[in-house]
Amino acid sequence: MRNLPRHEVRMLLNQIARGDDTAAARLYAAYQPLVYGYVRAQVWDDPHAVEEIVSDTLLVAFRKADAYTGVSEFSTWLCGIARNKVADWRRHTGRRGKVIVEDPDAIDAAVAPGWGVLELIEERERGAALVECMDRLPDSQREALYWSAVEECGLEEVAARTGVPEGTVKSRLFHARRRVRECLERAFGGDFGGERNG
Repeated sequence: MRNLPRHEVRMLLNQIARGDDTAAARLYAAYQPLVYGYVRAQVWDDPHAVEEIVSDTLLVAFRKADAYTGVSEFSTWLCGIARNKVADWRRHTGRRGKVIVEDPDAIDAAVAPGWGVLELIEERERGAALVECMDRLPDSQREALYWSAVEECGLEEVAARTGVPEGTVKSRLFHARRRVRECLERAFGGDFGGERNG
């Protein structure tokens, strides 16, 4: 997802503050998919809650448009609001979010001629195990791994989106990857790559 230029975001937010529905629709169309993906990765098992959190996030952003200073990317600011909304939802429901890293339709579409049924089943089992292993991570590690592995953000962007220093992101990613690798090794036996440290 490509961010709109900050000056354009600021212009659209000013128009929204004056009641311009067209500007709101444009910003919504540009950023809703990113916010949806971010929230869905953490609240995967409740589509209704995902829609509600995404709507609440964008509504807060539009109502408090003057709070966006332009220092960070608009997407980073939005995801900060979404992170707070997800935390509110978790407190209210007493549930933890989960990360989706498998798209069954994409796996089905990617099946090449010559793949056997057993290979497809094994691939799905590995995907399900990966989701389960990521679910066991602490929230901070899961969020960092989501931005890095799923959204393919660089270290600097992950730090901005999570609101922590780059060194903290490195540490969270190191520990998250180690825990996921160890979890997968327990699930399937064998080595899933990476060096053992200590």
